[in-house]
Amino acid sequence: MSQKIENHLANGYEVKIGDYISRGYEIFKANMGAYIGYTVLYFAISFIVNFIPFLNIISSLVISPCLIFGFHLVSKQISQNNGIPIFNTFFNGFNFAGKLIVISIIMFVVFLVCMMPFIISVGVSIFALRDSSSEEIFAAILAGPLPILGIGMLVMAYFAVSWTFSSLLAVFHNKESWAAMELSRKMVGKNWFMIFLFVFVVGIIVGAGVLFLGIGIVFTLPLGMCSLYAAFEDIFGLPEMEKTTEETSPIAGGI
Repeated sequence: MSQKIENHLANGYEVKIGDYISRGYEIFKANMGAYIGYTVLYFAISFIVNFIPFLNIISSLVISPCLIFGFHLVSKQISQNNGIPIFNTFFNGFNFAGKLIVISIIMFVVFLVCMMPFIISVGVSIFALRDSSSEEIFAAILAGPLPILGIGMLVMAYFAVSWTFSSLLAVFHNKESWAAMELSRKMVGKNWFMIFLFVFVVGIIVGAGVLFLGIGIVFTLPLGMCSLYAAFEDIFGLPEMEKTTEETSPIAGGI
């Protein structure tokens, strides 16, 4: 585990939402055309796959996580002053498919478990009132299953925010899937509400793109992803960043 991660786990850290959005915009602006082009491709691929029977679930668990991670791979190269990467770099998320898919499946299973009490309670209510009117069934759902749904959604929100940086840790810090998820949860837990607020702001930015006839999302989605990477780099750092610091420090030079 890197020194920066150990320090933040022990002493906490500051969540600089404005800085992350600003830095994300700088990264996005450096390769704006490619980001926009890839976003169009991402939606086109997702649209086509979702129309193929039985592939929509596979897309969300297998294809989408790898495509999404392409944004982070390009952002890392730009942020680390390694120049503008070739366009194919966006598709290199598939090189880490194993870890990304495992994380995706674990999250899907956990979220499904969170929803099971609601699903079961709705089924029980409908079965118990099968001879009743639709109004009575609806009233029963409002009285019983709906509060259960609210609790389930809160639990899902906790895990969704806690696992925000899981894929980035798995790839950039070479962690196994579950270890990356646990490390993300522990680190986010140090400042969960502020990370939630940051994710919420990013969600608003991305969602704002839909207001412009949906076209604006080709700008706001990559901007949101770049901002997410900027937050990761500040909070967790990168192994190569610490290595470079050690090599250029006076102590390292003396050795």
